[in-house]
Amino acid sequence: MLYVRHFRLNPEFVNSYVIVDEESGQALLVDAGEWSPEIARFLEKSGLTLTGIFITHRHYDHAGALPEYTALYPNVRVYCEGAVDAGSGVFVRVRDGDSIPLGKSAATVYHVPGHTDDQCVLYFPDAGLLFSGDTLFAGSVGGTSGETARNQQLDALRQKIVVLPDRVRVFPGHGPITTVGIERRANPFLA
Repeated sequence: MLYVRHFRLNPEFVNSYVIVDEESGQALLVDAGEWSPEIARFLEKSGLTLTGIFITHRHYDHAGALPEYTALYPNVRVYCEGAVDAGSGVFVRVRDGDSIPLGKSAATVYHVPGHTDDQCVLYFPDAGLLFSGDTLFAGSVGGTSGETARNQQLDALRQKIVVLPDRVRVFPGHGPITTVGIERRANPFLA
């Protein structure tokens, strides 16, 4: 069984998440924008093994603290679509449709460009969990550099994310948690 621990960090009040597989004691960190001793203490006190760090996109507020995390957790796998400074970690380039294991579960990577070219989301279908980075927020979507990128992002959201089951919980890069069902019905950008 998976559970999620939420950490709200500065700068920009970024959300970082630790996804835990209770049975194996493995954990995956989603976004490492700022070093957080709270995250390190949580992993240590819970007796968890950090097996990976998933970076939704390369903006500093989501990837800036990678060197600090990989210094503490050397050889941890760092998953990202675009190249990042993995420090002491092992960089793994992911593509649309790739699978990332966590205990007995596996997440699927969806490339959802628009906010950035390398923007990806992470979806655990069995647990109904989606980590959307800066592509989908409660009641909004991520900013883009222009109309072409905006349309690309909205198309990808409609084709890959809004089609997921209503019950899927969405854990965005900023702001509150929501669900696919709420966003399908109420997000003005997806109407």
